[in-house]
Amino acid sequence: MLRITKVCIVLLGVVLAGWGAFGETSKPSTPGAKVGGTLTIGVSQDFKDMDPRIANSVYDSYVIASVFDRLVELDPYTLEPRPFVAKSWEVLSEDRVRFYLNEGIKFHNGDELTAEDVAFTFNWMANPANNSPNFTELVWLEQAVVVNKYTVDIVTKADYAPWAPGFATESQAIVPMKYVLEVGDAAFNQFPIGSGPYKFVEWRQGDRIILERNENYWLVYPNLDRVVYRVIPELSVMMLELEAGGIDIADNMPAQDVERFRANPKVEVLQVPSLSYFYVFFNMSRPPSSDIRYRKAVYMSVDMDAAVFSIFQNLTGVRAYGCIPPRLWASDVKYLKNNIALQYDPEEAARLIAELKAEGVIPPGYKTTIYCPLDPRRTQLATIIATGLREVGLDADVQPLAWGPYLDLVYRSEADPLAESLDQGILGWSGGPDPHDFIYYMFHSDNAVVGSADNLSFYMNPLVDWLLLKAATTLDQHLREWLYTEAQRIIYGDYVHIPGYHYIETRGVRTSVQGYNIDPLGNQYLCTPFVNVWIDPTR
Repeated sequence: MLRITKVCIVLLGVVLAGWGAFGETSKPSTPGAKVGGTLTIGVSQDFKDMDPRIANSVYDSYVIASVFDRLVELDPYTLEPRPFVAKSWEVLSEDRVRFYLNEGIKFHNGDELTAEDVAFTFNWMANPANNSPNFTELVWLEQAVVVNKYTVDIVTKADYAPWAPGFATESQAIVPMKYVLEVGDAAFNQFPIGSGPYKFVEWRQGDRIILERNENYWLVYPNLDRVVYRVIPELSVMMLELEAGGIDIADNMPAQDVERFRANPKVEVLQVPSLSYFYVFFNMSRPPSSDIRYRKAVYMSVDMDAAVFSIFQNLTGVRAYGCIPPRLWASDVKYLKNNIALQYDPEEAARLIAELKAEGVIPPGYKTTIYCPLDPRRTQLATIIATGLREVGLDADVQPLAWGPYLDLVYRSEADPLAESLDQGILGWSGGPDPHDFIYYMFHSDNAVVGSADNLSFYMNPLVDWLLLKAATTLDQHLREWLYTEAQRIIYGDYVHIPGYHYIETRGVRTSVQGYNIDPLGNQYLCTPFVNVWIDPTR
């Protein structure tokens, strides 16, 4: 899953002020918890970046969430922002929010976290010259201004005046300005220093990352001695490791293993509908994907209902019809399903492919490739699509890639020799509790830029841009819902994506692991204002 935890939450000023009044950050209480032990987490994709300013993968965020702290934290039950590094905040005007920081927070090297570090983090990301793939998360930011050592103002641009930042995503975790400037961005990305509950110890590329307890953590004493994140791309191997106790948590569980582990007294299967969206995107910047007939032909060559059921069996995923998950407002599922989604129609798909060949849009001998990451579910979906295309007259194959190379491909890296052959690929997105976190990033033309992980289709529609900007700058939620609904109907009527599925977060957790909660945004939180995971060796 691409990260895509884009949680720039829409908060009305008066409501944000109310949440700011929550007061001092409360320390998590874990009565009866045992201190000590090593927690081992199986991770289904490799790691790429450890600098939160550029990290754009949910797998990287597993580690970042424990090494760094965020300005505020999302309440896992209400998805509302609560104090964290910022103990409180107030709205000074429609374009300025003032954050008051907890004092005495130390980075792992002993430097104190101050307003300078907060301002440096956000201003660096918001500067397009730094080429952060997370730049669009802060497109509304004018600047972060240091007021004093423990106070920082966040100033929004005029067009985004009704917006106030959530700052709860790992990509906006606070980095130590002095240390980053001293060692440089590249070195910091390989060995990060944060202020979080666990310190970075070792990164064995392609194998594991090891953390150890931050003995001086400001919030609470972390329960675990060490945390090990093991890269296990083969989910069948991961399930064997979970069963044998080689790992304590499996970050993904295939549908076919759910019932077996539910019957295992040593493993708990945790599930929650996620705020996720997995899809086939088309590269609309080049033919044949730039031709809507091609996109329709690919869509109609696959029975998506049957494909999603075969992969998930209604246990770990459900069919998607648009980018906004069903649990959010403005998802418009019924309309998109009944009026926009294309049914399986191999005859019509074959007719369109023949027509495109006759016109030269698809040249003689052309072969297309379905690219996807090394994820068995997405590889299975890609294989189903490629099989369907071959049956309707278009030669097609599947190319799974390791996570890093795949991101380089979809970012259109000039150094990637595959970039010129990209017609379509399969990717995923996780967002926050607002439709903006999904639809704006993936479809606004501002995000159709090389190096961005957002509008991968290079879709540009002035009417959609206007609808999304209007929705981003009005306080009327009824109007916002209408605007998002209209935009989504246009986008999916243009068949920019083939919606695939919404994932049901499904994790296998050994019963010895206590205090662990599954996160609907797809993250792994071990010690926050709400949780402090520990191990009970007797269970």
